[in-house]
Amino acid sequence: MNKTHWLVLSENSKHPYQLVASSRAKYVRVKLSNKGELSVVLPQGVATKHAHEFLHSRKSWVHKHLQNLPQEKPMIRLDIIHLILLNECWQIEYSVDDQKEREDGIQLIETGIDQLRISGNSTCLADFDLIETVLLQWCKQKAKPLFHSMLQEIAEEFGFHYNRLSIRAQKTRWGSCSSSKNINLNCKLLFMPMEIVRYVMIHELCHTIEMNHSSRFWSLVGDCDQSYKTHRKQLKEFAREIPV
Repeated sequence: MNKTHWLVLSENSKHPYQLVASSRAKYVRVKLSNKGELSVVLPQGVATKHAHEFLHSRKSWVHKHLQNLPQEKPMIRLDIIHLILLNECWQIEYSVDDQKEREDGIQLIETGIDQLRISGNSTCLADFDLIETVLLQWCKQKAKPLFHSMLQEIAEEFGFHYNRLSIRAQKTRWGSCSSSKNINLNCKLLFMPMEIVRYVMIHELCHTIEMNHSSRFWSLVGDCDQSYKTHRKQLKEFAREIPV
């Protein structure tokens, strides 16, 4: 079942996929990871021919979601970071600290107005994932007080009630709301304009009433944000430009 197959999407495009046997699966289903890995889960007793046919019937779905996958970021160190929500542009300076040559980790400090310095040994400063982790941790600290005040203000404006707010740095989710009315928001919203951030917050607050995406849910969103369809589209567009 590990053989690679190819799904033809157009005359000039095809995508690899694999068949994955599962003793627990009850139905044939298609899986597409955030990295673009495509597979068809096959229950026991189902012919592989049926799996191929099922995936072909879902070709439009695959093509649509492949286009919406997050783009790979270029492996370069950032020299500037633009927090659109705060109207701040931070210059980043990298400093090799010889005294830390034998230590792991890097340090980020604000050295002045709109100035950041990231210091560490040469090995750590060449680790793009480590730099991204430190920058996102800094973004979480910047986002926490602002998101708390914004969410509370919007909740009071429209009469919503939520329990707790947490700030995270997730890859693809901009927010979530649990059945206990605990809301999570992505610190990367700092890279977006105010109206889009308000839409995301309204979206999650509406989930405190409707824990689904039914017509009632979207009607509730529309009552609070009449331009939510535009903001929803803009959210995807800005997401492609986020550098971390």
